[in-house]
Amino acid sequence: MERIGGWLAGEEAGWLVGGMLNFVGFLLTWWTGTHKLTDICGCGAFTVMALQRLLHLSQRPRPPPSNTQLLLIACVVLWSIRLGGFLFLRILRSPEDKRLASFFPKPGEIPIKLAGFWFIQALWSLITMLPILTACRVNPAKRPTEGSKLWFLPFLVGFLIEVFADHQKSTFKAMPENKNKFCDQGLWYYSRHPNYFGEIVVWWSLYMASLPLAPKWTIVSPLFITFLLLRVSGIPILEASYDKKYGEDVSYQQYKSSTSLLVPMPKFT
Repeated sequence: MERIGGWLAGEEAGWLVGGMLNFVGFLLTWWTGTHKLTDICGCGAFTVMALQRLLHLSQRPRPPPSNTQLLLIACVVLWSIRLGGFLFLRILRSPEDKRLASFFPKPGEIPIKLAGFWFIQALWSLITMLPILTACRVNPAKRPTEGSKLWFLPFLVGFLIEVFADHQKSTFKAMPENKNKFCDQGLWYYSRHPNYFGEIVVWWSLYMASLPLAPKWTIVSPLFITFLLLRVSGIPILEASYDKKYGEDVSYQQYKSSTSLLVPMPKFT
């Protein structure tokens, strides 16, 4: 047990435990034939990696972790538990995600597509966590500046925007009279994707807060998240889905033409 504990507290174990959790998620998904574990395992990897870094920093003899390091870990845990819990409860109340059904292998097939999906998810968590994982290595030669702590304020703003946007949309969709309607209330009145705006603010803020403990090249983390949401799996997929579902709706056309795509702001017209 002591040897296992020593390994878990090691310098590079954070990368491995995140990958291992996603691998377990892949095996469970393949075995159960359901994607209902996808979100909780994906977000859980962030929590596990953050807590591993806390374990790493707490080992002796080492300098005590700085307040910035502790705040970085706390922010990641807070974000991942909230998002993972929200997504898990949502999928429990809804049918299987049809977008993910195509990844399951047919009888007798090797689950290559399913493995590829989980590999991408593991890569997402590892790239996103780069600033935190590197900032939470022990390096007495570099100490965070007082200014870096100010970046936890925009983190809180982005986090709350994401929380309220998710809650407002879930509440809207839960009302029977809103069945098959698009959400244009609360933050969604000012932005077509306020939750993604909050997500982007969260990771840019954590990157800036991690400096100078983290190397500047870890900017690939917020750049990756921004690119993913703006160009790949976030906004493009949802916009195409909404256009297909509501494209003939005059009120949706007006909403789309007058509402900011990402940043919440007053109506254009």
